[in-house]
Amino acid sequence: MKRQPTARSLTRRRFLALSGLGSALYVLNGCATSGQPTPTQQPKQAPTSPPVPSVAASAPTSQPTQAAAAPTKAAGPKSGGTFTLAQALSIQTFNPLQIVPANFAHMRALHSTLVRYDEQLSPQPDLAEKWTLAADGKSISLNLRRGVKFHTGREFTAEDVRYTLQYAQSNEVVTMRSLFRTVKALETPDPYTVVLQFANANPGVFDLLDMLFIIDKETFGDGAKPPAGTGPFKAGKYVPNDSVEFDAFKDYWDKGKPYASRYVIRQVPDLSTMVINLESGAVDCVFQPNFLDIARLKKSGKFVADLGAPGTGIFELAINTKVKPLDNRKVRQAIAWCIDRKRFCTTTLQGLVEPSCLMWPSNSWAYFKDLEGKIGYDLDKARALLKEAGAEAGFETEIMTSSKNFGFGELAQIIQADLKKVNISAKIVDLEQAQFQSRIQSRDVVMTIHSYGRANRDPGSLVTGAVAWYSTREGTFTNFESATYDQLRNDLTSSTDLEKRKVTARKIQELALDECFVNPVASNQRAFAYAGYVKNFHCTQDNSPYVGDIWLDK
Repeated sequence: MKRQPTARSLTRRRFLALSGLGSALYVLNGCATSGQPTPTQQPKQAPTSPPVPSVAASAPTSQPTQAAAAPTKAAGPKSGGTFTLAQALSIQTFNPLQIVPANFAHMRALHSTLVRYDEQLSPQPDLAEKWTLAADGKSISLNLRRGVKFHTGREFTAEDVRYTLQYAQSNEVVTMRSLFRTVKALETPDPYTVVLQFANANPGVFDLLDMLFIIDKETFGDGAKPPAGTGPFKAGKYVPNDSVEFDAFKDYWDKGKPYASRYVIRQVPDLSTMVINLESGAVDCVFQPNFLDIARLKKSGKFVADLGAPGTGIFELAINTKVKPLDNRKVRQAIAWCIDRKRFCTTTLQGLVEPSCLMWPSNSWAYFKDLEGKIGYDLDKARALLKEAGAEAGFETEIMTSSKNFGFGELAQIIQADLKKVNISAKIVDLEQAQFQSRIQSRDVVMTIHSYGRANRDPGSLVTGAVAWYSTREGTFTNFESATYDQLRNDLTSSTDLEKRKVTARKIQELALDECFVNPVASNQRAFAYAGYVKNFHCTQDNSPYVGDIWLDK
């Protein structure tokens, strides 16, 4: 039932209007929906006022939304079959709270969250059936779905939310821990009610709920093997660096799902071979093929080629601000002016993505178009800045990368070549993904090609949920330290006044352009391509497929 606004009850529509979430953000085309094969889907701009559910939201139906039907299209979802996805990346961990691209394919298969976003960033029920925001925005009460089971058969209760949140707030491998730490207290009045309390009004509350993958304290370990979850599939056979198989969970709370009987993730390290597997029918879907193949598949009309949720990741060159001479701001600025973003987008990204030096994507209300191009590609400008810094003679440094991550190796080479033209000799250190991630976590970085996420959610979630934008006290590999920056981040995430938040976001963007500790290059669209018989394929804002909703029309 829709709640009417009263002096003591703040509807979600009113809350989002205040915080800028309701009118603002954007439609995220989080992967194409079902239907006939279509060309590559471009990021869409949101309508001015996307529809939003009431505070007390009702449960979704178990039927997926279908696109307009062709005459030969099946009437509805079919049950059975095996859905097979191939990716070049090896699974690093089965910890769903360590949000890295290699883990996207399995996160929503094994696990559920309290709330899930739809493609308009409107929260929908998942493990929480309904919720109520306090009038001051400092707390939210969630009514949990009853009868939900973990894959072990144990019932899910409020204590599992407590355990998950405590882990998410305390463990350093958790990607969003700064956002999770905005919860100052958790109450469980009964086994099916959770109340989260915040120090201030929290405009990122639904980002938090959408990212809090519930873990099972009885089977969750170090992430080396699949744990039990509450998701539509339970883990079966796992062969590291090869494949992992999942079986449909018969006691999944959303009755009738998953539609597929099995789900298989295969690692195919060579990108060309991965696409050949798709075209031959050996796999049904590929994740993050190279853009040459995306452009070719787009023209073929035989497959669905989708760039995924816009702004889900941003390519960047990150710089450790404590390593000499990179501790000099003008040296960092000089390096920033050596990044040929246009060349990278034209070659590696096949002209499908536009270059940008700004931290938020163009479909965010925190994107300030007039600041675009404030840092560009100008080697003479770079030389002048190096001279001001007393470093015109040049120096040696390194660029850490992992070419198994799409675009990382190519971007490193482009930057290396241009740095050489201004007397900076940058050695490329190309690492396997696990070693790359280990060095990121241990802050063993000089300069690195990286990709940060969370830019396509609430703008505050970027500066609290993406490690590249942390400050040094929180453990970031840039080691950037600034009391001004910390205060601005706090201001952005503790207000629901949209106009004030825009002013704050602009100040953060201007500071970032001046300090150059993180240098955005272009949106890192995490693309999928899949066969036309794959129906109702859609994803989270991080491009983790809702595999429980997928069905095969063959």
